[in-house]
Amino acid sequence: MFESVRKHQRIFLGLILLLIIPSFVVVGAWDLISPGGDAATVAKVGKVKIQYPQWERAHQQTLDRVRTQLGGRVDASLLDTTASRVSTLNDLVTQQILLTSAVDLRVRISDAQMRRAIASIPAVQKDGKFDMTLYELALKAQGLTAEGFEQRVRMDLLTEVLPAAIAGTSIAPRSVARRLAQSALETRTVRTKKFPVADLIGSVSASDAEIQSFYESNARDFQTPEEVDVAVVAFAKPGSADMVEQFSNLVYEQSDSLEPAAKRFGLSIQTIKRVQRQGPVERLSPELQRVFGHPKLLAALFSSDALVNKRNTEAIEIAPGVLAAARVVAHRPVATVPLDRVKPQVERLLRTRKAAEKASALADAAAQEFSASKALPAAIASPRTLARTDQQKGSGDIPPEVVQAIFAADVKGLPAALSVPASERSAAAWVAVIESTVVPALDAVTVADVLSRELQRLEQSAAADTLDRWVAMKRDAIGVKTFTDKLAKTER
Repeated sequence: MFESVRKHQRIFLGLILLLIIPSFVVVGAWDLISPGGDAATVAKVGKVKIQYPQWERAHQQTLDRVRTQLGGRVDASLLDTTASRVSTLNDLVTQQILLTSAVDLRVRISDAQMRRAIASIPAVQKDGKFDMTLYELALKAQGLTAEGFEQRVRMDLLTEVLPAAIAGTSIAPRSVARRLAQSALETRTVRTKKFPVADLIGSVSASDAEIQSFYESNARDFQTPEEVDVAVVAFAKPGSADMVEQFSNLVYEQSDSLEPAAKRFGLSIQTIKRVQRQGPVERLSPELQRVFGHPKLLAALFSSDALVNKRNTEAIEIAPGVLAAARVVAHRPVATVPLDRVKPQVERLLRTRKAAEKASALADAAAQEFSASKALPAAIASPRTLARTDQQKGSGDIPPEVVQAIFAADVKGLPAALSVPASERSAAAWVAVIESTVVPALDAVTVADVLSRELQRLEQSAAADTLDRWVAMKRDAIGVKTFTDKLAKTER
């Protein structure tokens, strides 16, 4: 919840200049800029109101960041959930609580602190040193004055002071960290046997009745995705508010065509085919990828206004000064493919599932046989030693989920056997016989080497928990009201 609070200021401020000024900076200043009415208020922190446009920009930035981290090929609607919308609002509330508390405590950011913060931004450095020319160009590109930006930086630094001070009050027990370090270095010696699903497909069959039943039960797996062909026009005129308003009005008022807006501003209309909810199927130019990578545009294209009423989308701000509007020229809904066209595929999937069940049963039987007689399964591998660190990436041909099961197993009575069922990822079932386990002594050199890492993790967790509890207390003291019903998705 408080990730934005804990980020290093250099990264945070760098993003301010390189991308756009995040809307959660200077939360409390919004009322001074646009007091508005309560209809647009999504939260109140004491006497300070957080307005819907401010929340909307912050939420869009969050969605953009997450989609980028996930490679961009993610359905925007999967990210734009009620929970994520409320989370963005809570982040804004937290920022305002920190700012209000810092002001109440008369925390001051000196000119020297502010200048050091700005000078540390990579975007305004040349040869590792602050460059005034780059700074002025960066401000101009964002339409900011030096005074305005410096005030925002001061406000942002104010919100970092209290979290740092609060973190200093948390305590992480060194004895607990040492125990964690000891556990992290545990190793287990095991023998394993793999039961590949592919080896068993030939031993299972599927009748027509089973295929029909499987097809009907899993109809969603045999559908063509919903797609639209789209006409789009992009408009880029940084700093020209009047032209931006004209463009927005044209695509909205003449919503049955993009041509009036394109003609008025000399823009070209491009047609993009096979656009799905997570974006276009075909690879696009960087410029168009930027447009169709925007969750709000994709959501608008699949709204009833665009699909049913055949209207233009609104002009959506893709980046500062860059607007895009689109309309659906063809719509292909989700459709289930007839069984006769996918019967081989259905049969293959059904037989694979049956083979996976058979492999899992064989592994389970082998584990039970060992538990009863201590007789090792035939063709089981030679002993090998696994470490807890192997749980993330696996070890050799042993996948992570099998290593995780091995270290989750009870080792009070050794040797002991366990089975791991086949999964789509592993494509095999496994039986593992744990022969021994080794945990280093608390005073071992290896434990000391890992201790600092575990202590740091504990300290970070304790600091986060302390900050969460402090913010919760301040919410009650300051008086916070949130109007989450106003965050619901709406269509034009």
